[in-house]
Amino acid sequence: MPSTSGWETRKQDERVARNTDQAEFAAIIHNSSNLETGTFDDRIAGVLDDYEVVHPLGISRWADDDHILDNATSEIGIEVRRRKNVLGDAYPFRVSGNRLIYRASSTLAYEFCLAVCESPSLTEGRYKVLPRAFERLARDVLVCFLGPGAKGQRTGWPPDRDRPKRFKDLIQKLNRLTGEWVWSPDPGLPNDPNDPNDQGLDVVVWKEVSDGRAGKLFLLGQCACGDNYTSKLHELDANFTRLRKWLGTMCWAWPTRVFCTPRHIPNDADFQQINREAGLTFDRIRITLLAEGDESREYIREQARKPYADLIRLVIPGFEVGQRAPSRRPRKAEAERRSQSHGNAASRSKRRKRPDRKTPAKRHTRGS
Repeated sequence: MPSTSGWETRKQDERVARNTDQAEFAAIIHNSSNLETGTFDDRIAGVLDDYEVVHPLGISRWADDDHILDNATSEIGIEVRRRKNVLGDAYPFRVSGNRLIYRASSTLAYEFCLAVCESPSLTEGRYKVLPRAFERLARDVLVCFLGPGAKGQRTGWPPDRDRPKRFKDLIQKLNRLTGEWVWSPDPGLPNDPNDPNDQGLDVVVWKEVSDGRAGKLFLLGQCACGDNYTSKLHELDANFTRLRKWLGTMCWAWPTRVFCTPRHIPNDADFQQINREAGLTFDRIRITLLAEGDESREYIREQARKPYADLIRLVIPGFEVGQRAPSRRPRKAEAERRSQSHGNAASRSKRRKRPDRKTPAKRHTRGS
């Protein structure tokens, strides 16, 4: 069973989760990795002191450094075991001693979500397709969550040949699909606004009752892929204010808000709070559990517009399921990813570095 974690430890839990992601990502690249690999960025940024504990006087500085590194690595090991306990066979890694060994999952949903989190960018170049692909994965997973007969529509901006460009046309499409969602803007609003937007709505999933009458169950989803995912918790507010001003009728039965992210939310108190603020929350763990279910796997694979292996390949060039991945990542992409994940690591290192302590020696690095 997963261990509970309190509000006070959420920042530390988030850091350990990020470090665990790095160890997992390195294991996918190299087929296996040492858990210590996950501490690489923290060592570069000079923030390993956060793992420090008080020692008796007289202990050598090098021993102190090693103890801090061991403590950080131990935290990663605990997080790996926690993920394994929750996901069971759906966890695409095996632990052998202090090593993490990659074994491809059936749908690659976990690996794809991890690749989105480790991507050098989500808004530039070839990486722009990743958030849109994640919204489609969220749609498909929510369809599986509702079960047989459920249907879904990606509604996020920008269009990706899967929704009309104009918001009015999107609502009218939902009306044709569901018999609900009636376009009727509030007085003073334009009948066909020029501003292309999704009003915070990325995914709509529904399931009707077998009698065919109005009153379907709707899940309205907001997706957030970036490090700043918590800034999007209120894109869909509890009253759906942004949406309802454009609609005479949205849904006959009040819909359920859903929040989806490819990131893993490790802190239990934080996860509860996000569920309260943003609605029913699906992070990487929940998405993987649903995608890897016996009745879901084939559907998830079939619905993917582009194979998830191809999408992962955007972040890990040469990635192949069941084959050894390349031993090196492009240096530029690696530098961009570290910069996005940790900001100005160099300046933080200057602030935190002590005059009498050297940065721990680089032992294992991702892509080197």
